[in-house]
Amino acid sequence: MLLAILGVVVGGCAAPVIDDETASATNYLTQAVVLVERTAADGQFVQTNVSAKFMRLGANADPDMAERVVGGSWLDLPPDGECRLLSAFAGTDEMPALSGLGAVELLDVGDLSITAESTSMPLATRAFPDVGGLISGVFYTSRDARSDLPAPGRYVLESSGSTTLDKFSIGADAPANPEAVRLGTVELNESVVLEEGTPTNLSWRISDQVVDGRKHDDDRIYVDLTAASGTGIRCTYKDLGEATLPASVTANKVWGALPAVVNVSVHRTRKGQFVASGIDEAELRFDFSVVGKATINPVSP
Repeated sequence: MLLAILGVVVGGCAAPVIDDETASATNYLTQAVVLVERTAADGQFVQTNVSAKFMRLGANADPDMAERVVGGSWLDLPPDGECRLLSAFAGTDEMPALSGLGAVELLDVGDLSITAESTSMPLATRAFPDVGGLISGVFYTSRDARSDLPAPGRYVLESSGSTTLDKFSIGADAPANPEAVRLGTVELNESVVLEEGTPTNLSWRISDQVVDGRKHDDDRIYVDLTAASGTGIRCTYKDLGEATLPASVTANKVWGALPAVVNVSVHRTRKGQFVASGIDEAELRFDFSVVGKATINPVSP
């Protein structure tokens, strides 16, 4: 039936560690990826999205690749304190080669719901569009993005079970949404102006959440700046309350003709692993963000 333990691990994009003995004994690996996203703008809730995928992979399959191909939950973060062009802008191929993927079966786990405080959100079952004849089955998503879930809060994910997996119930502590976010001296929900090629101070309220006597020191803050053209850049920081966007973020070689209006999203992400009967590797990640806009102006002559 269940196990109900969630251990927080270092944020970022490290691949799960596969138990080779388990995989070789069964000739397959069962991997779960659950993502809870919450977005706010102008201090107001905007939307919540939840997705859950339970994948059965061949013993020799690459779980990292499977997560990228199945999509919706892959997060590629630069190292702490560094920035990089978002892959779509950098010209890299978003879809990895499928030669090492093998067959992927997306498992039905019965009725699935997520509950936070007094709010319960049943998840909908959806058929996954086949990719190259390699992927089949179903995945789960929230039915209505307008349904709010609290932040911070205690979240519980529950499955009724199915013929392929036992029922389970796991709990996790969600972080707070990023709050009091400022670029320079201006709040993100106001008229932010950045100057070409100039470093910019970024500040936010540190999460003071303490669970079981410890802080979540592994939470990460990442910042995405994107233009309507698809141009984008991402920076990652430890959740320490302040950081610096380097001068390269506002360089005109990134954004082209200036002035340029860009969308700015500041995310707090927390990643943990849970254990449930019949699942070999499982990850639950929270990604809570606040969004705004900024104008990048050219240097005055």
